[in-house]
Amino acid sequence: MKNKKIILGFLFSICIFALGMTNTFADTLGVVTTSRLNVRSGPSTKYRVVDKVVRNEKVTILQNSNGWYKVKLHDGKIGWSSTRYIKANQNQSNNNQNNNSSTGTTSKKMNVVATAYTGYGITSTGQKPVWGTIAVDPKVIPYGTKVYIPYFNKTFIANNCGGAIKGNKIDIYMNSKSECYNWGRRTIEIQILGK
Repeated sequence: MKNKKIILGFLFSICIFALGMTNTFADTLGVVTTSRLNVRSGPSTKYRVVDKVVRNEKVTILQNSNGWYKVKLHDGKIGWSSTRYIKANQNQSNNNQNNNSSTGTTSKKMNVVATAYTGYGITSTGQKPVWGTIAVDPKVIPYGTKVYIPYFNKTFIANNCGGAIKGNKIDIYMNSKSECYNWGRRTIEIQILGK
């Protein structure tokens, strides 16, 4: 009986840990950006290939875990693919833009060079960085500004800066080094929503 409780406690801990390591999406659409992409049975190249998808094929993003999306294919199959080769669908950002304009909120679009960082103690505004924090040049985007990033279909808060973040550059806080390496350096569109 005691061993059973220990095993159940261990399994419960693993489940809680796994939930903390993933982000769940509200069935976000994604588009494959490479000529041929493996879909695997788990979030790593160690897992077997269960299917393949091709450039411009649409998938439903169900979950994100350490640089891997859990995706649902058009035929209903579910598997995992690298986030490097799937882009969140821009149609979702159009819906958000319409919602913003219908509530009277205006936004300014701009293209920026986006990098990523992690493991930071305190931001320039005295807060602990979390997923949803971005570092900006406060001369371009003032601290406290809400910034919608269509790629993630998420609104971020500008509350940090960095020595290399000048002009139209942002640095996105991510939860792990591997997510930062997978992100690399990208030019993306953002929408400045205001404070």
